[in-house]
Amino acid sequence: MHSLRTLLLLLLLLLLLLSTIGVTTQLAADTKQSDLDTQRLLDISKREQKIYQKIATDPEFYSADDLERHVNELIISYSSYLSENPEDVSALILYGKLMRRVSKNDEAFKAFLKADELDPKIAVVKQQIGNHFAETGKGKAALTFTLNAIELDSEAPAYHYALGEILYTFRGQFLEEAIFTRDALDREMLKAFQTTVRLQPDNFDSQMRLGEAYYDLASPDWKAALLHWDKVRKATSEDDTLRAQIIDLHKTRVLGKLGRTAEAKELAKTIAQPSLQQSKQQVLAELSEF
Repeated sequence: MHSLRTLLLLLLLLLLLLSTIGVTTQLAADTKQSDLDTQRLLDISKREQKIYQKIATDPEFYSADDLERHVNELIISYSSYLSENPEDVSALILYGKLMRRVSKNDEAFKAFLKADELDPKIAVVKQQIGNHFAETGKGKAALTFTLNAIELDSEAPAYHYALGEILYTFRGQFLEEAIFTRDALDREMLKAFQTTVRLQPDNFDSQMRLGEAYYDLASPDWKAALLHWDKVRKATSEDDTLRAQIIDLHKTRVLGKLGRTAEAKELAKTIAQPSLQQSKQQVLAELSEF
């Protein structure tokens, strides 16, 4: 029985990693669950894993109709299992994440709320509830659950990233309701994105968001932004032309903000990626105002 439960929890971790970058979780085992139920849930989750693996290796493997059929079969399987095992936290998490993937967010939310009621110490459940509140415009609730997730698992970069975005997105509400002063909000937002980068320094999206966070401060810190972009640029391979030029475009803008217009224009000349030309023209137009 214990080996089956261990295998199930390992598989749950893999599924969560596939759907949420950097997310780690600890799922509670229900020692009262029978071997048969454990194996049944394991079989459902294995079927789900195989679908994700097929899509990862070949995005065109399933037609739209085939994929819909497979997903509906999974939903039926999880629903049937939960009707017989309504307090299985692992199943509720798997079901909730599947509902999120197919945009049935209200059903996912209910599953995560029930999982949280049954076991209030699972970080990924707190995160998912926080995500729902953020998406539905409930900033304070999103903040509370995201902070709870971080308290339970402080080494998950996705939770710190979510915190930074919540502080940025709902900053007007938080300031109006005096939850934060502007200085405190800016400090905590920046800290959240800095922590994200510390935990996953090789993640380009995290590095990008930290650089942009310096712009989002009440008084943008252009010097710190330039230092950040210089550091990221040095770590970027010259073979990765698109990423290198994205960073150079940011540097161009920041150099302009610092009054180093001539340097900015020279750097702009090196940005030749077709997909960046519209953004480049916007930056150049901004430079002409200085």
